[in-house]
Amino acid sequence: MRNHVHAFVGVPGDPEPDTLLRDFKSYGSRALNKTWSKPKSNTWWTESGSKRKKGEHQIVETILYVRDQAYPLEVWLSPLSIELTRTL
Repeated sequence: MRNHVHAFVGVPGDPEPDTLLRDFKSYGSRALNKTWSKPKSNTWWTESGSKRKKGEHQIVETILYVRDQAYPLEVWLSPLSIELTRTL
């Protein structure tokens, strides 16, 4: 999957999803721009991105969806994620 990224994160408190997505894109852009030239479109990102909060019952489903993508270039799971999916 060379053309997109999945990031499924848990954060303390209840921050606004719009703020989290904006911050991820901002910090990610800085890191990408240091390594490569800006893309011709002048952005690394699509207009939007999913900002849906997940309920407890959806967490394992989402981890498995990301983990089991076809042809991933890289997958990183936190130790907690691995523990949650071990029983499946």
